Amino acid sequence: MKERDNAYDFSLVEVLRFALKWKWHIIILTILAGVAAVIFSGPSFITPKFASKVVFYPSTINSISGVVLSDNEFKDKDALEFGQEEEAEYALQILNSAPLMNKVVRHFNLMEHYGIDPNGSYPYTRLDREVQSNISFRRTELLSIEIQVLDKDPQMAAEIANYISASLDTVKTQIQRQVAQKAFDIVEQEYHTKLKEVEELKNAINDMNAGDDAMSNPFARKNKRAAREDALINSGKMINAGSNLGTMLSLTESLSLQVEQLNELQRKYERAKVDLQEYIPHHFVVTPATAAEKKVYPVRWMIVAISMFSTFFLSIILIIVIERVAASYKKLKEE
Repeated sequence: MKERDNAYDFSLVEVLRFALKWKWHIIILTILAGVAAVIFSGPSFITPKFASKVVFYPSTINSISGVVLSDNEFKDKDALEFGQEEEAEYALQILNSAPLMNKVVRHFNLMEHYGIDPNGSYPYTRLDREVQSNISFRRTELLSIEIQVLDKDPQMAAEIANYISASLDTVKTQIQRQVAQKAFDIVEQEYHTKLKEVEELKNAINDMNAGDDAMSNPFARKNKRAAREDALINSGKMINAGSNLGTMLSLTESLSLQVEQLNELQRKYERAKVDLQEYIPHHFVVTPATAAEKKVYPVRWMIVAISMFSTFFLSIILIIVIERVAASYKKLKEE
């Protein structure tokens, strides 16, 4: 252990000795590295970028009718309630979806904005790489969603971030309406079919009631003799009235059941129509994006500091290696 400590001390002393011996060389190399870092991190070599952020909370709303219209199934839902972890994950999935990003790319013509030649090699791969490096989404510790956009133009960065936030509602509504349209078509067909059945039952009952009224009023005619003749004829029909009573009761019971089903279908029809035609925001924007005044990339002082420190230590190591190699070569030559 003592030998190891001595070896370590000797190595440290040796490093310091080399650093002092070649201090001017190391200092000059370090300064040159700093100057080079200042030059090559400038706007002539690295395009500065500005950051804009949007922070929002997703909502818990999926069915508009279920929350807005009175329904016991959604009695615990609130249209103004912030979403939790599950809703945040859904929002992230939509933000990273191809329909939303394609919408952003088309709206801002990002291929031209990023200087990508559409006729060049792998233009869409390059475009995707640029989009991935400049646009990011993340869930915060408080379950909100943060959209960050980097761009050489601070106003463009803010516009892209706000547009993505607004497009979230549009894309989510489009996705939901694909299902809502099919659901509405099914309910609408069932509703009109049931409505027709109810009308047919009502007409059948009305026809039977009209026949009963005619039999029960044989003296409605002005000619009494004709009325007596009708009474004799209808007396035979009255015998069949008993058999019609069962049919009447059956039709009435069936009508009551069909009307109940019609009312339920009507409620579903109205809800499906609301889900298809109406719209409410799916998120609550806490902080909209604004044009940044100060660039966030590159961080020149950090680049300069890392370059100078790296050059300083690499110079020492390089000098030690060179001296060791020279000493070994000299020793071999002497032998």
